[in-house]
Amino acid sequence: MATMRGMTSARILVVEDEPRLRELLRLYLEREGHRVTDVGDGTAALAAFDADGADLVILDLMLPGMQGEVVLEAMREAGDVPVLITSAKRSDAERIAGLRLGADDYLGKPFNPHELTARVAAILRRTRASLPADEAILSLAEGRLVLDPSSRRYTLADGAAGRLTPGETALLVALARRPGAVLTREQLLVAVARRPEEVYERVVDVHVANLRKKLGDDAGAPWLIETIPTTGYRLVARRDPA
Repeated sequence: MATMRGMTSARILVVEDEPRLRELLRLYLEREGHRVTDVGDGTAALAAFDADGADLVILDLMLPGMQGEVVLEAMREAGDVPVLITSAKRSDAERIAGLRLGADDYLGKPFNPHELTARVAAILRRTRASLPADEAILSLAEGRLVLDPSSRRYTLADGAAGRLTPGETALLVALARRPGAVLTREQLLVAVARRPEEVYERVVDVHVANLRKKLGDDAGAPWLIETIPTTGYRLVARRDPA
């Protein structure tokens, strides 16, 4: 994945098959100081991504030829670049499916370009956010999980390792900052940089499900994240200094 260049500008890959909308997005993003590459189909998107990388991808799901879901899966296999899905598929089930594939945010069409640029800024802030020194490394569950929030890399006690998405990292850090405390879904939505008035609680559930899958945490007998019915989640084990 490409290295971020400064705190305000980023290299953004826009994948959108509608030419007018693609040009509009380019205009708005360039006004924000970003360097934009725009393409109209999935094959071109993967070629551009392989050639130049990106700090963030804006991805339409309904593309000619290769569908956006396939493009997203290919990008996820290659790295952990943040992805914002834009799509006319607006149902809860379709949004959840996109997030389960590894997207960091989902914006239904039609949308206001100002909202898109605001979401882009939120994702970049979350991705680039620097934590206080005492939060640089987290050791959880008596050392069973070690997480570096700055790189989003984790290591388990059995040697398994990997990288979390920005949203997964933000959620886990929020829980770790208040070990044992129950955090509501709305509180966790705020932690992952979504607007409180945009309460879409299933987003939190999807992030938790993805974390459990990656980290081997069993919802029925959790060692890390416990579900509190009708309320939210809490960290099971105490937090230890790394």
